[in-house]
Order: sequence, then C-alpha cells, then structure tokens
Amino acid sequence: MRLKHALIPLLAAIALGSPPCSFGQWLYSYRDENGIQVFTNIPPVNAVWDLKVTGSPPPAPAPDGPQDKSARFDAIIEKYAGEHQLDPSLIRSIIAAESGFNPKAVSPKGARGLMQLMPGTAAQLGVTNSFDPEQNIRGGVQHFRWLMDTFNNDLDLSLAAYNAGENLVQRLGRVPRIKETRDYIETVTGLYGKKDTDVQAEEKAKYPPAFRFFDETGVLHLTNIPPLR
Repeated sequence: MRLKHALIPLLAAIALGSPPCSFGQWLYSYRDENGIQVFTNIPPVNAVWDLKVTGSPPPAPAPDGPQDKSARFDAIIEKYAGEHQLDPSLIRSIIAAESGFNPKAVSPKGARGLMQLMPGTAAQLGVTNSFDPEQNIRGGVQHFRWLMDTFNNDLDLSLAAYNAGENLVQRLGRVPRIKETRDYIETVTGLYGKKDTDVQAEEKAKYPPAFRFFDETGVLHLTNIPPLR
C-alpha cells in the first residue's frame, strides 16, 4: 500500500505526457530495495519506497503550435543551466526578456545575441562569437551564475546587475531606481513565475546531485549514486 501511494506522483508525471528527453526537469527521491536513499532525474523501474517527485514539466508549446521560439535552443539551455545549477525556465525567461529568442539581436548599447552580452563581458567569458547561440548561452548562463553567487542568490539583485551592471548594484546595495531595470526585473520574474524569496529558499534547500553522466542510450543522469564501471 505504501508503494502504491508513493507511485502516485510518478504516474501523474507520466500522465502529463512528458517525453523521455525531459527527465532532467524532474527530481526523484526514493529508497531502493537495499534501503539506500537515491536522488536522481531518472524515474525508477524497480520497486522503491518513499518515492517523491519534485520539479515541473517542460514549458507547454505556444498556442500557435510548434513555432515556439525557445524550442530550438532548449537543448543548449538545459545543458548549461544544468552545469551551473540554474533553473532552465529562469534562463528561458531571461532570454525572452533580453532578445525575444533572436540570436542576431543587437541592442542600442551594443549588447549582442540571445542573452545580450556586451563585447567586454563576452571577451571575459571566452565568447568569441556572440551571435553563436551555444557560445552566447554558455557565456550568459556562466555570467548569471556568477551574479547569483555574488549577490547571495538574491534573484532581484542578480537580475538588476545583469541589466544595469554589477558595480552599480554592489555600490548601492539594492535595486537601482532605474525604470528600465525595474521593468526588466518585473518582466523576467513575471515570465518565470517565481518570487525572489522562492528562489532563495530553493537554493538553500536543494541538494545538487553529485554525479552527472550519459548512459549508453544517451540519456543524461543526475544522481547521488555513482555510475557502475
């Protein structure tokens, strides 16, 4: 009976129609047949106990169908968001606000590409072509991870620093009273659907997997259990 109740979240996840490639969106916590606590993004196939499923399904396609602007960049976003322990949905929200998913976008100030990297910032991040989606997203995610670390996982301050520059935010110790910056924070957090306090709580509570590897079928595993050699 215990197992039956534990499987309910997993069955609900399957009912949502998540494809195999979206396993990284979910985190499964359970005890295996040996009583070992397991945390992983791969659903269990054998009998388990105390199963819990957290996370959210991938973003639903836009109402107009497969023309979802983010779809062709999802693999890159998932890759680098995972490497830097950031929520892919947050990165999508930043890209949507920055460039509307236009990899050739150039701002009046000279910021370029999907995540609107300034030339100087791009150079510091090793980005040689800001119009290349993978380089741009890699650099942008790396930079935002650094901002989150710098501002103690304060999402509003990190977004303000991404928009107005970290030096100004560090000097003020708060979000600048700049309409563009405040509108930017409101836009990103509105798209993301989470408040700053939600993000800080998640950063403190989460337990990042210790092992990251691809199996023989190419499926990404994120887990606290080491792979078999």
